[in-house]
Amino acid sequence: MPATAETADQPLPGRAPVAARRGQGHWAGRYGALAVKLLVSLGLLALLARAVDLPAVGALLLDLPLWAGLAATAALAGVPLVSALRWWLVLRALGTPLPLRRVVALMFVGTFFTQVLPTSVGGDAVRIWQASRAGVPFNRAFGSVMLERITGLLALVIMVAGGVAWLGDSLGPPALRWLLLACLPGLLVGLALLCLLDRLPAGLDRRLRALPLLGHVLSLLDVMAAGGRRVLLAQPLSLVLLLLSGLAQLCSVLAALALAQGFGLDLGLTEALAAVPAIILIMFIPLSFAGWGVREGASVIMFGAVGIGADHALAISVLFGLSMLVAVLPGCALWLKGGRGLPPARTAP
Repeated sequence: MPATAETADQPLPGRAPVAARRGQGHWAGRYGALAVKLLVSLGLLALLARAVDLPAVGALLLDLPLWAGLAATAALAGVPLVSALRWWLVLRALGTPLPLRRVVALMFVGTFFTQVLPTSVGGDAVRIWQASRAGVPFNRAFGSVMLERITGLLALVIMVAGGVAWLGDSLGPPALRWLLLACLPGLLVGLALLCLLDRLPAGLDRRLRALPLLGHVLSLLDVMAAGGRRVLLAQPLSLVLLLLSGLAQLCSVLAALALAQGFGLDLGLTEALAAVPAIILIMFIPLSFAGWGVREGASVIMFGAVGIGADHALAISVLFGLSMLVAVLPGCALWLKGGRGLPPARTAP
């Protein structure tokens, strides 16, 4: 039948419009990835359940003293507070400052979404969006969040390298030990390349920018490269950022210590400093839902290296995750208020 004004824009029988099919594929991909991450989390937790005494772990969870849970939650609330100060300094260095109160509020909102979204970068995307709404240009909002993350990651891998070196052969398997040690030189090489991305040879830069989508990505990376030199290579700012990043990791270490002491375990500060940062670094592997399952497996390995049994290690990990979720609930409250609880969206003069 020839096309008419009535039939030309109608889909063929049995076939969905192209836009609809693309939309269906997009949502199928998103939900498929979510399903895979949920299955990975459940699978890892199931494997751990077979390796531990579940009734004993349940008894540990129920017997934890209230003071230990409150102390762990209070310590973990310090993580977004210290991270907000770090982000505030990065924003100032990039020439797009925001009021500190607003940065703290946005950090709590972003950290809350990090805990409840399937991916660990979901909270970063929320922060970028909210900072853009607050008047920060998108490329600088993106660069500031990424550089804040990078300075935190740099301090983390330095602490992990020191902890793995201190643990020595007690940490197994050897492949894990060498992989954790390789993170530091790998990150340093990556940071060096990042700082040079806006200084590519003219011919190569021109060809890369002509590629579909890559030009927009390179524009963002240009801002990050210039910002990286301004943040990572500037003294004393880079040292202050590293110290703040170390302090944020110390908050997590103190939370794990509080939980261990609540269980009556003989875990010292040195042992916790060797184990906890490595657990947090392993959680960056984007395999599971919000790190659940990966964190528990890493806890069994790392706490086992300092003499803590699998039952206690699993209980500490589960309570650590729950305490972090409680600690960032103010971010949920701010989000549900629809921005009314946030300070005015004004940039500082």
